[in-house]
Amino acid sequence: MEEATKNRGATIPLAPRDPTSPQPGSQPPRLLPAARKYTALRVVLIKPTKYDDDGYVVRFWKGVYPGNSLNVLHGLTEDVKRRDVFPDIRIQVDTFDETAEKIPVKQIVGWSRHAATKLVVCLVGVQTNQFPRALDLGRQFRTHGIDVIMGGFHTSGTVNMLGEQEPDIQQLFRESIIVVSGEVEGHWEGILADVLNGQLKPLYSFARDLKGLVDIESAPPPAMSPKTMKHFASRSFGTVETSRGCPFACTFCTIINVQGRTMRERSPESIAELIRKNYREHGFDFYFFTDDNFARKKRWRETFEALIRLRQEGIKVSFMMQVDLARKPKDFVRLAAEAGCTQVFIGMESVNPQNLKAEGKGQNKVGEYQNIIREWHAAGILVQTGYIIGLPFDTQEQVRQDIQYLMDEIQPDIGSFFMLTPLPGSHDHLEMKKRGEWMDPDFNKRDSFHATVAHPHMTTEQWTQAYEDAWKAFYSKENLTRILSRWSHNPRAYWSAVVMLMWYKNAALIEKQHPMIAGFFRLKDRLSRRPGFAIDPLPVHLWKRAKDVWHLVVSWACFLKEMEEIWLQTRPRSEREKRFAEEIERIQGEIWQTLKIAEWQRAYADAKAALPAKARALLDPFEDLSSKILLSPKDLDLFLKKWGSLQDRIQDLYRRFAGGDGSVKQWLDHLAGLHREAWQSLKVEEWEERYAGFRDRLPSKMQLLFVKFDALSNRVVYSRQDLRNCWTRTWEQVRGMRLWNIRPARLAVTCVKEVVLTTTFAVRVLSCF
Repeated sequence: MEEATKNRGATIPLAPRDPTSPQPGSQPPRLLPAARKYTALRVVLIKPTKYDDDGYVVRFWKGVYPGNSLNVLHGLTEDVKRRDVFPDIRIQVDTFDETAEKIPVKQIVGWSRHAATKLVVCLVGVQTNQFPRALDLGRQFRTHGIDVIMGGFHTSGTVNMLGEQEPDIQQLFRESIIVVSGEVEGHWEGILADVLNGQLKPLYSFARDLKGLVDIESAPPPAMSPKTMKHFASRSFGTVETSRGCPFACTFCTIINVQGRTMRERSPESIAELIRKNYREHGFDFYFFTDDNFARKKRWRETFEALIRLRQEGIKVSFMMQVDLARKPKDFVRLAAEAGCTQVFIGMESVNPQNLKAEGKGQNKVGEYQNIIREWHAAGILVQTGYIIGLPFDTQEQVRQDIQYLMDEIQPDIGSFFMLTPLPGSHDHLEMKKRGEWMDPDFNKRDSFHATVAHPHMTTEQWTQAYEDAWKAFYSKENLTRILSRWSHNPRAYWSAVVMLMWYKNAALIEKQHPMIAGFFRLKDRLSRRPGFAIDPLPVHLWKRAKDVWHLVVSWACFLKEMEEIWLQTRPRSEREKRFAEEIERIQGEIWQTLKIAEWQRAYADAKAALPAKARALLDPFEDLSSKILLSPKDLDLFLKKWGSLQDRIQDLYRRFAGGDGSVKQWLDHLAGLHREAWQSLKVEEWEERYAGFRDRLPSKMQLLFVKFDALSNRVVYSRQDLRNCWTRTWEQVRGMRLWNIRPARLAVTCVKEVVLTTTFAVRVLSCF
């Protein structure tokens, strides 16, 4: 590191430090005679993705989060076109989000050869982990002599905090890729004029003075491309930033060193007009307000009120926003809910006060977390929390305990986990550079999902394991059930939570990508691989993809069954269903208690290990019978008849199995004793009278299809346990070649129920998009 620092200090910069550029309020840029040969300017805006650990481009069949930087540059270019800044030149804009679109490099190169057309490729919103992919894309276009411009938080943070002599910036200069640092509002038309004049500068730096950043109040609004949105799961999902900057000083944050600590805002009127226009023209009805901290806007109240007026017009747009955990202004949460807020993202980062202090996150008070979350929940708003693994006082065991505390006590609805990563533009990164500490040189890993620095208390393997375990714990079946149970009283919030939790678990645990960059169904182009990785022969690639897809299908099938079970247990119930459950628990609970069915179930569960497989096959039907819901006197009589035959079945087992094994005889004696004792206390006539007329108060047949009675808790439950038991037993019989024990009628009913359940659940989830 010391040698590298010395070499870098001796490097001669390839670009001036303070290039001149058009400033806001200056005269429109002039075109030189060299630009007269063009009649068209084609601006290609590309939001690059990154490479995975195997060198493949990370791209999905359908994306989830549209890139806001792409929309901002699109809006600025459309504004230049609308104002006719270059009167004799027709401007065309093309947008590509590589997370969900394959970049047609050959086609773009072909566009550049059209007569009298000047084409420029802009790699926008490039983050540090996307820099290697963006650089490779830029090289491909530069090979054909096409002008390439790169901007985003990586170039901005690096130039702003470290200077343009950094090796990655120097590499861009050597490739003749134009570097932009900072925000381009007020400067964009000047850069486009330089494109047409053939006078592009190596570096455009607009963020050196963080107190003199551009005022965005009347800046052109972002523009979302319907063509690009076709590649996303929801075409009505937009991203907009209503403000920039953050007043806090978190040491891991790059935003405050690029966008400053003074909040700059778009006017509430312009935000409302943009939303109205997009709703009417394109049907956009959900937004992610990407402001780093919506709660510190000076005009937050006016913005909420403008959105409330839109809802009164019939434009019922919902949104998600990012806020902090510091004390909120009065009425903030209430007005947010009235304005259409359905989700908030909160940068919690840690539940350890020492970690928060070490990272300059003093505004977060762990003791207040629970009440803050409850306030949002009381307003019907889901809470997503950002949580960092690998802060200075973390250990593998401490992280496990902290995540458990997060789930049990703080109770956010969605957890988004990151590994501490010093990014260019952050104070942490600057200090590590000064101290000469090791950081993984591969920018592709600087995605907050890889260990890229040395941790004081964990090895790389332990740190990675702690990170992965956090995802597994939070998105376990048990925690998902608890989360969704909290929202069973609110169908809108419930289904929003279902969709978010399914997406996050799929991304993190099945697709193995962070949900904020993931999508649905990963694609891998054989030929689009990172330099240094071999291109597999077609048969090898197809074989690997076949295995990937098979694994994905199996994982998704298991995940779908798990979510069906969670849905059955937690879904919102109608009042009729609730009353039905109360009556069943009262009437059937007394019957089951009299028959000692709960005790019999516990004894049978303990006996299973000792009983032979054939004995279990004879008694299993009674285990299923014990969970049956009784709905009429006829059901009661039929149940008692079948349950009464249990004594005969146990006697049969005595003759066949008890003679040679004392433990089997002991269990059978216990089961028989429970049955005899219970059978002497029947009150059949009284029970039949209670069931008279009960059918008139039942829910629909669909709602009764998966209802069961849990004798152990005396509760009515909705579950697919019977289906699972049927498949398990059928497989056991097939594996043991005891095909005569398979009951075809029961198997057919199970298949029908599976289709009904899966179809109903899938349709309900898809209707949320």
